[in-house]
Amino acid sequence: MIGRDSRYARCVLYRDSDGTSLGMRQRIDTTPRYDDRLHTIVEGDRLDLLAHRYLGDARLWWIICDYNDLFFPLALEPGLALRIPSREHVQMRLLD
Repeated sequence: MIGRDSRYARCVLYRDSDGTSLGMRQRIDTTPRYDDRLHTIVEGDRLDLLAHRYLGDARLWWIICDYNDLFFPLALEPGLALRIPSREHVQMRLLD
């Protein structure tokens, strides 16, 4: 159990259905910003491709997931609007 005063207290904790801990990482600030972009999903969109287009790196797909509370990133429905942070914000604030 992680205590309230632990340095891990504000981390995202991932658990399997049987309660096994899968890992953790620090939360990122997903407060809406003036420079966020909106993207409406169309057939064939994938998060890695969107991350490459908007953030310059396909490996940053997880940031789009966090910003939009997506738990099943492979099940994107056409018409879904995603909020995507600016490349500058990601580079200066989230990846430092």
